[in-house]
Amino acid sequence: MVVPDLLFVCAPGFLVAAAGLLAGLVFLAGLCLPRVQRAGAVTLILPLTGEAAGLAALLRALAAQSLAPRRLLICLEGTDDPAYAAAARLAAETRLPVELVIAGQATHCAQKCRNQIAGLQRVDADDEVVVLLDADIVPPRWWLSALASPILDGSADVVSGYRWPIIEQHQLAAHLVAAIDRGIALLPRLAAFQVTWGGSLALSPAAIEKLATERILANTLSDDCTIGKQAAALGLRVLTRRALLVPTPATGELAALWRFGRRQYQIIRVYRPGLWWLALLAVSARLATWGVLLANLEHGWARLAIAVLLAAALLAVLQQALVGRRLGFSEPFAVSLTQGALCLFKPLVDVFSLESGGGRR
Repeated sequence: MVVPDLLFVCAPGFLVAAAGLLAGLVFLAGLCLPRVQRAGAVTLILPLTGEAAGLAALLRALAAQSLAPRRLLICLEGTDDPAYAAAARLAAETRLPVELVIAGQATHCAQKCRNQIAGLQRVDADDEVVVLLDADIVPPRWWLSALASPILDGSADVVSGYRWPIIEQHQLAAHLVAAIDRGIALLPRLAAFQVTWGGSLALSPAAIEKLATERILANTLSDDCTIGKQAAALGLRVLTRRALLVPTPATGELAALWRFGRRQYQIIRVYRPGLWWLALLAVSARLATWGVLLANLEHGWARLAIAVLLAAALLAVLQQALVGRRLGFSEPFAVSLTQGALCLFKPLVDVFSLESGGGRR
């Protein structure tokens, strides 16, 4: 193909890169720490299983919240779950009011959803807000207030955020998580895709009743996708707060990361096919562009185009660093430097994302 034809093939990849930078600028422009804090009774529902390695850190973070929770319901499948002993021990050591709830084994839904249902069955008339959360987050002290205040002041029915991967150890898997997930975190949450995140999800009691939350969770593999879709169908006011990027340590080996990404993308593929196709097209466009440019590396125009893409990737890393700093999640220079260096291998990062995303059936 002649140069104009090749550049036409590359155009979608450049548009994706430009759109990502624009989204980051818009995100930064509207980002500020929450200023309003309402008082109210908030119950936390934590589905838990497995080793529960991060539970101690989570309980410390919850105990330090500026808005003290009314209670924390830790919901487990049974007493033989490996997490039960750790939860019982840590519950006795924390000043938080903690209740252990036995959910029983799931039969028609994900075990996480069954555990959440057991927690929702304990909600009573004293609860003004109910928050679903994941066990691997380490929320800042203003996290619960940022989730609950829009509901307490009557401006939202459902409030959600998104995870912000934190790199605690220089491992390839951790840096890959940050390189992929931080970019996703800065994208606009379009109402058409009905996206909520179960790692930090606040609901009013009225919303729980309208959603028939226990019923819809009883037959699904995805708590957040199902709640988000039902909330949109009912016309509930769903608020995704920019400031609610919740620190989540990026840990594990590369194979474990791939399996986790695979599961997440498969869930999106089933429950949000439009969003899955959009992600697939975006990654495919970037890879097609890289393929054309690397195949024509001997030409000056290809080398210039590669330089532009690398510059865009570096700017995206800078945006992410600024977001983290503004939220109080500043990282050592070595971490930012490694994230920048990973831009040199952007095609491989995109290949990893495509493969874990299920680009092939």
